[in-house]
Amino acid sequence: MGQERNPEEVARWVNRLDQPTVDTAASEAFDEWMRSDPRNRDEFADMQALWHSDALVDALREVSRDENEAESAVQGDHFLNRRMAGWMVVGMCALLALFLAGPMFFTTTYRTGAGTGQSIVLADGSHVDLSGNAELAVRMLPWKRDVTLMQGEAFFDVQHDPDRPFYVRSDTTKVRVLGTAFNVDRQAANRVIVDVYRGAVALEADKASPRVLHRGERSRVLNGGISTSPAIQLATAQARPDWTAGWCEATDVPLAVLVAKVQRHVSQPISFADQSLATLPVSGRFRIAEPDRVLVAIRDAYGLDVRQNGSAIVIAAKAQSPIAN
Repeated sequence: MGQERNPEEVARWVNRLDQPTVDTAASEAFDEWMRSDPRNRDEFADMQALWHSDALVDALREVSRDENEAESAVQGDHFLNRRMAGWMVVGMCALLALFLAGPMFFTTTYRTGAGTGQSIVLADGSHVDLSGNAELAVRMLPWKRDVTLMQGEAFFDVQHDPDRPFYVRSDTTKVRVLGTAFNVDRQAANRVIVDVYRGAVALEADKASPRVLHRGERSRVLNGGISTSPAIQLATAQARPDWTAGWCEATDVPLAVLVAKVQRHVSQPISFADQSLATLPVSGRFRIAEPDRVLVAIRDAYGLDVRQNGSAIVIAAKAQSPIAN
């Protein structure tokens, strides 16, 4: 489990660095704090943007109006001095409230059921196609666009906006859009595939150096590491991923990956009787929009047993027939 976040600490740093002068010791401490956790950079940037935003000005205006009405009878310099001294605390409290409320007010979550994908047009004009059994959270802010893919697969065609970078996150994978159309496939909690169909993206993971992917390139993020295989290239004429037309092209991928794609089209859970079968490498072109056909192909091509077990589908090794004497 990750370290518990402390938004008050972020707010204190925003306020401290917004002063007219910052001493050397404070600068060194800030640099150390930024290096201590990779999440600090993003959270500081978000809160700093709020500090200078119209939202904070509006919040402080409301606080000022209430305070004027409550203390209109108080006069003299002592009140003004006390009031000015309190503005720093009021500002930080308003900033912290906006920062904590931000995800609730600015985030929209999209969920799809088995076999029911969805095409979405975001507020900025970007287009997203979601697979079945997918979950996507979209957070639109004045200074950035932040999307998190929690489940399933999504194809993005992003509207260019140089003033608002577009990020897609899935587990430890982070994609920064450089003006492009690309696909993110969350195949498992520790396995994400990124394909670029137009333009380029900057790809980051927690155990690898960042790299840039261009049109026709694919990267796999596995257990926090990034691998790019030049041998696996997208067709240059291909404008959209196969899954949007109901197909899956597999080249020596674990059977569990293909099954996960089939699972996006069926409501019944699919499981393995023996987990060693999940790593069986499979290749071929599969019509995942017709899951029954894929399950039959798995059974016939790999000598497996695919059977109904109550409300679930179970994939098992085929039982050996007894040898007659």
